[in-house]
Amino acid sequence: MADTQAQPREDLVDIEVRSIDYIPAAERHGKVRDQFTLWFAATMNIFNIVLGGVAVFLGLNFLWACIAIVLGTLLGLLLVGFHAIQGPKLGVPQMIQSRGQFGFYGAVIPFVFSIVLDFGFLAAQLVIQADAMNLLVSSISIPGWIAFLAIWGYNWIHYWQRLLTVVLGITFVIVFIQALSYGGLKGAPASTHAPSFALFMGATGLFVIDMISWAPYVSDYSRYLPESVNKARTFWAVFLGNAIPTIFCGILGAYVTGLLPNASSTVAAIQQVAGGWALLVMALSLVGSDAINAYTGMLALASILSCFMEVRRSQLMRIVGCVLMILAGLICALVGYKQFVNNLSNFLDVLLFVFIPWSAINLADYYLIKHGEYDVPSFFTPKGKYGGYLWRGLIPYALAIGCEIPFIDQTFYTGPLVKPLGGVDISWVVGGVAGFVLYMIAMWIPIGGHTALGGPEVEQAPGVKIASP
Repeated sequence: MADTQAQPREDLVDIEVRSIDYIPAAERHGKVRDQFTLWFAATMNIFNIVLGGVAVFLGLNFLWACIAIVLGTLLGLLLVGFHAIQGPKLGVPQMIQSRGQFGFYGAVIPFVFSIVLDFGFLAAQLVIQADAMNLLVSSISIPGWIAFLAIWGYNWIHYWQRLLTVVLGITFVIVFIQALSYGGLKGAPASTHAPSFALFMGATGLFVIDMISWAPYVSDYSRYLPESVNKARTFWAVFLGNAIPTIFCGILGAYVTGLLPNASSTVAAIQQVAGGWALLVMALSLVGSDAINAYTGMLALASILSCFMEVRRSQLMRIVGCVLMILAGLICALVGYKQFVNNLSNFLDVLLFVFIPWSAINLADYYLIKHGEYDVPSFFTPKGKYGGYLWRGLIPYALAIGCEIPFIDQTFYTGPLVKPLGGVDISWVVGGVAGFVLYMIAMWIPIGGHTALGGPEVEQAPGVKIASP
């Protein structure tokens, strides 16, 4: 059961006690502005610069790359912002809340996908960091910092991000000014001809999933806020904290890549226009994001293990889980760095397939079905209100992914409807709409004389008493 006794506020020198369990009101702290600085520093980094460069490498000119960057970022953040509001209301990690749609054991499916997301992003970021550091000093490595920040948890991540917000903001503005001085306002390709719709959608999708990738975890960091916190302010703090740096860095990456098309990478182009000093800051810019991925991956791993053992307040689990996530990221980075752009693009596309339907179902359930009212203790037991499996959520989720298959355009598979649509991969759009519609239909279908809106999906087991949080 969720521990409701008051606990002393954690210090920066203390390892965070709680992991996947409910955060009682007595332990809620922080301000909405912390959400802005957390996500600003997490997304003001070289990864988004490189991703902007990928849009150009894929074939977009500078103008259309900028449009794709802005559109994809804003579309993705509309979903992320609404997920963020769930944290203060429920006080549990985002993926734990998925048990309200899929059941105690059924939620293991998105848990597994979320772990892949975390170590995949860790791998991509480690490749970028290694590229930057090898251009500067080949012997420098920072896995120790990543592990340190991740293990120390929520408070340390916020402390680090508040510090980096100022440093990174100033640094990236200076780099942008240097890039403009290097090439002038017309330094990047000036062509304005529209790209193919397929190419534009592909680049837009990269930034949609770049933002959506935070959706399974955004509540992990907003759950410490008091429940009474203003919902609109929370939404906009997360939205703007992500949007401003992501769009800025993406456009910077597109600009320098278009300006120096013969550079070996976007990172090398940054070195050419700004000098070697920028590479160290660029590599450090991902430390916070690395820590978040390791931390949230540990939470997903702990969520799976919690189906079979007690791990909710285990510090050993935190340390081992973070280390395992970092090791998985390192292995993937070593295996895939030689084909980085292609591997990154394919990886992000696959994430779209699985997380857009999940997001649609989660938001539909929270805002339209249950209106934010959940039995939080039932998240932590298969004998609670949500039971082991909720087929009303699992079947629409599986069907939504199935609906995407004919529209997928990947190196490993091309769906039969891609060519008739002019080569456009709209699978993620189809998956989002299908997930939402199918879930709403499933919730209205009578089973045993009741719709899901007319009573609990699973009756509480006889003799089981669940305390309120």
